Amino acid sequence: MSLYVFYGLLAGFWLASIVACVLAIRWSCLAVRTRFLAAVILSLSALGIAYLGITRFHFSSTTTVNGQVEWRFDSRWLFIVSLVLGAFALGYTIWKKRRSADVS
Repeated sequence: MSLYVFYGLLAGFWLASIVACVLAIRWSCLAVRTRFLAAVILSLSALGIAYLGITRFHFSSTTTVNGQVEWRFDSRWLFIVSLVLGAFALGYTIWKKRRSADVS
């Protein structure tokens, strides 16, 4: 597999996890009863992708010129954002569901 294909797949998984988090938060804000299960599934899938991105599918890259480090990149930081957003989305979805159950 080419390195550019790997970068593309990594970026695609990261974007998919971010979109899943945003959709889960949006659905839990708008209508808890109708989209609760979908929001939970999206939150859990974002958490799963983030976990795999942090532990399995990550890369680190460093460029050196004349013995000095020019720049460093570690893809795990991207997936940490997805992990935090996924946990927030799951917590918010469950909180909204419990709050709506208490009011009813």
